[in-house]
Amino acid sequence: MDLISVIVPAYNVEQYIARCLDSITGQTYTNIEVMVIDDGSSDGTAQICDDRALKDDRIVVVHKKNEGVAAARNTALDAIKGELVAFCDADDYFEPDMLSRLSEAMTEYKADMVCCGYYEEFIDHTVKCGIGSGTAEYNRHEAFEEYFKMGGRIGSGCWNKLIRKSALEGVRYKKYIVGEDVEMLSRAVGNCNRVVCLDYAGYHYVHRDDSATQLLFRKENMDIIRVMEEMSSYINDKYPELLKQFYGFHASWYVATLQVMKRSGKMGAYREEQARLKSDIRKNMRFYNGNPYVYRVDMILLRCFLLNCFVPVQTIYELITSLRHNK
Repeated sequence: MDLISVIVPAYNVEQYIARCLDSITGQTYTNIEVMVIDDGSSDGTAQICDDRALKDDRIVVVHKKNEGVAAARNTALDAIKGELVAFCDADDYFEPDMLSRLSEAMTEYKADMVCCGYYEEFIDHTVKCGIGSGTAEYNRHEAFEEYFKMGGRIGSGCWNKLIRKSALEGVRYKKYIVGEDVEMLSRAVGNCNRVVCLDYAGYHYVHRDDSATQLLFRKENMDIIRVMEEMSSYINDKYPELLKQFYGFHASWYVATLQVMKRSGKMGAYREEQARLKSDIRKNMRFYNGNPYVYRVDMILLRCFLLNCFVPVQTIYELITSLRHNK
């Protein structure tokens, strides 16, 4: 039974951290190391973590100054002892058999990364995601193609995955506020010979009003430009045959960034950011034009943005999508 190291970055999550740690230490898979990185919390998080570590010697707590989730995860990656690595955000939690299911699949398929579906937990309802299509097995090339599908089964979050430590050799998080998982996982996939996605939901992704993912557009959202630049360089250097697929992913992330900006209701307040996005989109249009991996709706929305009519067209698109879902 391989040792699984579960990495938990924690910052001011005193309301959630106990549930998170209980879900990990209560796993049916018991050979685990729980590496909790207290990222300079100013509430009761640190004390809760220390108390849990006194009761369960599988929990290791590291206290550090606040530098963000990327630095916290890197601190853990440099210290863990496990042959296999999992991640859990401190406000989320695992199903009791998640690690058992993922590790069994890793052995059965001789995989380097195993992914599962997840539950999106909203205040008033829960949505089950990433299941219903059976178990899927991918070689490296196929895994990249799936990873580059916005909403694909592999997904761009580290938290619903079990990864061989060898696949993370030389791979660390860059200090982005937004998109840090996206860039890191692209290099991890590049180190995997086989990736498996299970038809099973094992992770609970909790949406809370004060969480970073619930905030509207911030200047840090512009990190996605640097993330895409890094990924473009990596794919062009290592896997140039996948550039078309990558630029489909690239276009979708730019559209998603614009959609978040629109949702803020303050498009006019971000003129500098819009100018930067327009410049970058124009630069990359040569990779979007005629590319079968760029969704038609993404192409329409990007062109509308360049023509200064993104907001009304996006509004119409949202209305049509809503009507279709309500039929």
